[in-house]
Amino acid sequence: MFNQDKTTRQRILRVIVHVAAWVGVAAIPRLLSDNPPPLQPRHLMLPLQLAGYFYLNYYVLIPRLFARKKFTLYFLVALGLLALLYMPLLLRITGVLQPLHHGPPPGAMRYSRPPHGMWLMGILVWIISSGMRITSEWFDAEGARRELENKQLTAELAFLKSQVSPHFLFNTLNNIYSLAQLKSDDTPEAIMQLSQLMRYMLYESAAARVPLARETEYLRTYIDLQRLRLDPEEVDIRFTVDGPLDGHLIEPMLLIPFVENAFKHGISARNFSRIAVNVLVREDHLLFTVQNSRFPRTGAPDPNSGIGLPNVRQRLHLLYPDGRHHLHVEETDAEFLVELTLTLAHAPVPAR
Repeated sequence: MFNQDKTTRQRILRVIVHVAAWVGVAAIPRLLSDNPPPLQPRHLMLPLQLAGYFYLNYYVLIPRLFARKKFTLYFLVALGLLALLYMPLLLRITGVLQPLHHGPPPGAMRYSRPPHGMWLMGILVWIISSGMRITSEWFDAEGARRELENKQLTAELAFLKSQVSPHFLFNTLNNIYSLAQLKSDDTPEAIMQLSQLMRYMLYESAAARVPLARETEYLRTYIDLQRLRLDPEEVDIRFTVDGPLDGHLIEPMLLIPFVENAFKHGISARNFSRIAVNVLVREDHLLFTVQNSRFPRTGAPDPNSGIGLPNVRQRLHLLYPDGRHHLHVEETDAEFLVELTLTLAHAPVPAR
């Protein structure tokens, strides 16, 4: 409703501007005259003809000839119509239609010098109508291009987000299944935490952005869920948050792949393991780090592994372009480190 009212107001304003412009055009010949007579209907013929030429060029010649690259035909038609438009006036001034010895007709305007401005009016009408139409076409094409890019961006982000949730859910269900096999007393708590994660994934993460505090709480719940299946004597898990989270927004489900990969690849059944997740906020910048132990891979590679990091790299590229994010991944023989910096306040939001 608001957009319709705005469009109506814009159309009314456009009509008012056009009417005012043609009233000004109609007044120019009288301003150039030494003795303007009382206004008569025939004095409006030239402004009306110029208006007709303006809209004919705007709505017909430019779209059907110029826009289709028929430049020679366009200029011939445009110049021909302009010459035809001024032919009666030219013939009268030269005395062909009205002999000079008869004098000008009663009520005609008399000029102390040739009305060069009247010739320029036709040229200006042609230039202005052409410029307005070409500019309008360019803005329309640019708007359509941006709308298409926005739709493609939204579709691609939706696809990437849809990849995150099933992958994460699959791994979490495996963890709960392991607890159930061990008949662990922590199984009900794990199911409750999973339900909280699912509620966030299904309902809150549909938004373009979510509060950073909510996303951080989601990470905390996920890490607590992982603690239930791990022995604290064998795995050191740390999660720290520093800085004000309120007032900052972030793309949902953006950080979880890094944490998920840390638990997937940073835990060994034979060696002591360590995982550290840090969220640091300073003004409008987020520094997110994940450190985990690294062990030699044993057995056949998991065909489902590697979905998270390529996915999140692509999302970062789409959501935080032009230096608004920096991702550093460092891998040594004993450790895997991820450092992600985001400029939270300047992240673009795709249309939904």
